[in-house]
Amino acid sequence: MICRYCDKKIADGSIFCSFCGERLARKKKGKKETVKVPEPRQLPSGSWTVQLRKEGVSITEPTREACLERARATRAGYVKIEKAPPKRSLGETIDKYIEDNKNLISPSTLNGYQSYRKTRFKAYMSEDISSINWQQMINSEAERYAPKTVGNAWDLVRLSLDYAKFQRPEIKLPKKRKAKRKWLDYEQIQTFCEAVKGKPYEVGALLALHGLRRSEILFLSAEDIDAEKEIIDVHGARVVGEGGKMVDKDYNKTLESTRTVHVVMPRLMELVKGKQGRLVTTNPTTLYGSINHLCKSLGLPEVGVHGMRHSFASLAYHLKWSEMTTMQEGGWDDPTIVHEIYTHLAAQDANADIETMKAFYNGQNTNKITNENEKVQE
Repeated sequence: MICRYCDKKIADGSIFCSFCGERLARKKKGKKETVKVPEPRQLPSGSWTVQLRKEGVSITEPTREACLERARATRAGYVKIEKAPPKRSLGETIDKYIEDNKNLISPSTLNGYQSYRKTRFKAYMSEDISSINWQQMINSEAERYAPKTVGNAWDLVRLSLDYAKFQRPEIKLPKKRKAKRKWLDYEQIQTFCEAVKGKPYEVGALLALHGLRRSEILFLSAEDIDAEKEIIDVHGARVVGEGGKMVDKDYNKTLESTRTVHVVMPRLMELVKGKQGRLVTTNPTTLYGSINHLCKSLGLPEVGVHGMRHSFASLAYHLKWSEMTTMQEGGWDDPTIVHEIYTHLAAQDANADIETMKAFYNGQNTNKITNENEKVQE
């Protein structure tokens, strides 16, 4: 088409003349109207671009004329302005989630989140969340860290993206390997209890063998043990919080964790008699390391504090406690762990039962074999 004001040839359907700048669409006769825009500049690629600062947009077109035409139409309001969403880096998104929710997150979880923020996905923290290749980020992290570690770090990213109302990306996490639980059997427990006598961490170890968690042990005071009734009032937790500082909580991990535990070791009552205040004041990692050091020296599995808790469940099975009683004393709300330990140990007993039946069909004295199996189980 030809501009009726300057007689220049322009693209068909143009709203503005790319030469004189006059508006062509719905132009009232005799009235001139010119829209001024900055002069476009050519990019290395050959395209032309212009920045409309007032409107907050930039325009890029293949030719100078097309760039001017679109810029004038945009400034005149004939083209809808679609502003790009503001950039948000992954680090900023996570920081926002943590800051806004830190009063709702437990101190230990908050400490873990802050650690992940500093140490995980470091190469991506400054990138805009709208441009991150999420699967590539996961794959890169999985080359250096265990699947469980990557999964835990991703949980923080996922929660942060949800909080920012950003569409959650579809990703595949590395497959977690099922952790093999460690515990001491009843004979190993006896060996450990004898060897731990007089050690500075003996009270902590014996409390763990009563099914208490590390956080519960660190919180416990002598006043929480009723010497007359021989019971422990488990009602709080001491955990590692922000900056590695110990924080007291007046609640436990779950509702079932607040419980009454019966003291089953006379030795523990001897150790706490006359005590006041906290029973275990050592560093959490020191307690863990001390127990493992002793286990290693005795040729026992290095089970740590949590493995002692599982050892409590293994002894309960040996003494024919019900799973329900074990769960109540240990404060488990999910029967999975207790059931797994019971099932594993029951399989060992089943092997002995099978040998007894084989002996029956082989004409052997099954009473003798049964008695021997019972001695082994005792």
